[in-house]
Amino acid sequence: MQIRMHKRSLFAGTFLCFTLVGSQVWSQTATQGTDSGSDATALEKLVVSTSENAEDSHADAADRSQSIYISRDDLAITDPQDLKEVFAGDAAVSVGGGMTTTQKVYVNSIDELNLAVSVDGVQQNNRVFHHHTTNYVDPTLLKSVRVDPGVAPADAGPGALGGSIIYETIDVADVLEEGKDFGGFAQLSFDTNSSTFTEAGSLYGRKNGFELLGYIKYAAGDDFTAGNGWTIPGTAPDVLSYLAKGAWQSLDGHRIEIKAQQIKDDALRPYRANFGGLSSTEPETRRYDLTQRNFSASYGIEGAEGLFDPNIVIGYSDATTSVPTYFNKGGATNVFIDSKGVAKTWSGKAENTFHLDDRNTITAGVDFYTTDSEYTDVNTIDGLSERATNAGFYGQARLEPLDKLRLSFGARGDNQWFEGLDGTKIDNFGLSGNVYAAYDINDFITINAGYSNVFGGIDLEENFVFNGSWDYSGLEPVRAQNLTAGVEFNYEGLQLTGGIFQTEFRNFRENASNKDFNTQGFNLGLGYNWEDGSVRVSYSNSELKVEDGHVSSYTAGDMGMPVGQVISAQVVHTFNQHGLTLGTSLDAALDYDGTQKAGGLPLPGYTVVNAFAEYKPAQLPNLTLRLEANNIFDEEYSDRATYGADYDSVTSVRELYEPGRSFLLSAKVRF
Repeated sequence: MQIRMHKRSLFAGTFLCFTLVGSQVWSQTATQGTDSGSDATALEKLVVSTSENAEDSHADAADRSQSIYISRDDLAITDPQDLKEVFAGDAAVSVGGGMTTTQKVYVNSIDELNLAVSVDGVQQNNRVFHHHTTNYVDPTLLKSVRVDPGVAPADAGPGALGGSIIYETIDVADVLEEGKDFGGFAQLSFDTNSSTFTEAGSLYGRKNGFELLGYIKYAAGDDFTAGNGWTIPGTAPDVLSYLAKGAWQSLDGHRIEIKAQQIKDDALRPYRANFGGLSSTEPETRRYDLTQRNFSASYGIEGAEGLFDPNIVIGYSDATTSVPTYFNKGGATNVFIDSKGVAKTWSGKAENTFHLDDRNTITAGVDFYTTDSEYTDVNTIDGLSERATNAGFYGQARLEPLDKLRLSFGARGDNQWFEGLDGTKIDNFGLSGNVYAAYDINDFITINAGYSNVFGGIDLEENFVFNGSWDYSGLEPVRAQNLTAGVEFNYEGLQLTGGIFQTEFRNFRENASNKDFNTQGFNLGLGYNWEDGSVRVSYSNSELKVEDGHVSSYTAGDMGMPVGQVISAQVVHTFNQHGLTLGTSLDAALDYDGTQKAGGLPLPGYTVVNAFAEYKPAQLPNLTLRLEANNIFDEEYSDRATYGADYDSVTSVRELYEPGRSFLLSAKVRF
């Protein structure tokens, strides 16, 4: 407790110092059609647009036809506190887990473990312990997110079995005011449900082509209360996050960048962190010490044209989880075993994009990864470990042979060397291919379709379930097929989208054996932009099955989650003359009986309504004040992507609920 209070005092003092200097957190871009001198927030990209995104040089390509973009403008408007809020605008992406440290991302019901996930180009391997999060990402650090559901291009990286997720963190240019060489921002927020204070601060600057950015955030509070009035033990936040970035860019665009990032959570959590509880004599909580780190170095040429547009990235990522005790059911006591799981990955790529002209490109390159997964405790002094090394080569062509037709097709070749717990070595080589087409029927309607067949090698198993007696002799490399098709209508700010998808996994690894599963369904979207605001609604219907039919949340394991029907909606409007932005959002799921067919309970539906107001006083242009009302009607629910809602909570697992009604107050300043 003394440490927590010391950190809080330190951050509060830092925030007050920043406040004296003053300013707002993010520079804002005026909405098209408004006065360029306005402080209005840019709203164009609140409706998912696959045709324009400033952060993606291939945004117009056919393989982006169904990509989900979350831009820096979107993030500035929603001001997300966790990954659930980052992806809240699109029903095709579900985030369950109840709290930040247990949140997991699912795309069209597929677990992110089966997608190619990268942060600033660095591959992530965070498969440590199934009771907590996979990728722990600080939303404040994000510049943009792109999700390629199902069919992913060859340059998305190895292992893009069910698609890819691309996270990019902020650079100095994203936050530094125009005409300045030095700046900073600070943020202080308070959540009423858990009495959580969050303090964040950053300093950044650039001079003579050199850039430097430093950022730190700390959040601490109490256990939150669910909509049923239950204060859930072990849900108090205690998160410390860092980011440091340095870069140099020449006058002709050559750019070298280095980055270091760490997120740490060390606190009491529910005994099985993603459960609300278990009907046994296990203690309510135990300590989890979770650390995730990313380091990277990259080289490229900003705004490159012609036949030389290189991109070189090398990086390291790791995830460490320490759990000091386990419960001995026979003795009904805690036993000290100091268990520790570590997943670490070195990865890199070197590629070049050949710009044949303004509309046609070919990207070709090579990449690699070496990933290790290790487990140790007092009973396994020497530890247990698995390792996989992969070397790949790839190419992706993005062409426009006709004015109305866009094509994208590519291929990969990957050779993987796998080593098991007992020293078993398995080598596999596989080819992957993808093809995508988009055709403009007229000025308003575009149709698209894509297909991919992807080799994934043998994935490392979660290290907390390692078993030294595994027999690897029958283990096969995983392969996935994806099929998507869709249509998009755009007219004077109105956008209608619809798409179907099907993904089939063959030889998905489960411990030392293989199994098959598939997911299929469809997504619908509606959006409308007006001069100072927008509305968007999305609907997703997905079904996850194994060979013998429907799955429970337990059977789904690391494959995915039985999500069913989900609805998301957002409305935002800015009153420029008053410096006021108002918004509301809806998160809903319909009843789902697939888990009942699998032998469990059906999943109940829910409807959650949120709202926010953001104010920028004309007298204090450097200050932004925000008030959020979350779960306004105090709904008792666990997110559809949360494990365990299909169990009987009296005799078995009690699911981890989401927080009940809460109010978040925040102040942001920039100088």
